[in-house]
Amino acid sequence: MQSFFFIRHEGRYVKVDFQEILYIEARKNYTRLVMEERPTVMVLVTLKQWEKLLPADSFCRVHRGYIVAINKVMSFDNKYAYLAGEKICIGEQYKSALPSAVTILANEPAPVRKEVFSGLGI
Repeated sequence: MQSFFFIRHEGRYVKVDFQEILYIEARKNYTRLVMEERPTVMVLVTLKQWEKLLPADSFCRVHRGYIVAINKVMSFDNKYAYLAGEKICIGEQYKSALPSAVTILANEPAPVRKEVFSGLGI
């Protein structure tokens, strides 16, 4: 699979690498293609079409109106995905999508074992 595609912009076809994409936002029949180093472009492609085109291991649908580039996500919680200078809302039905798409190393404290305290009468 190619790591790029072309879009029609100002009368010519312009190459866009997948790595350039920050996120894609739905806007009625169009979508806003938001990139890091280039101006935002409106494209006559639906999010459903984007989902079929984009590599699933690099992009994640986090809301009915947003697809984010996984490698551009700086952090996330149950409500938002935080990208460079952007806060993207995570939809209720997509809450498990991003955690499932990335590797998470738990930073939780180890559970306290009761047998450690049994000799202390606690």
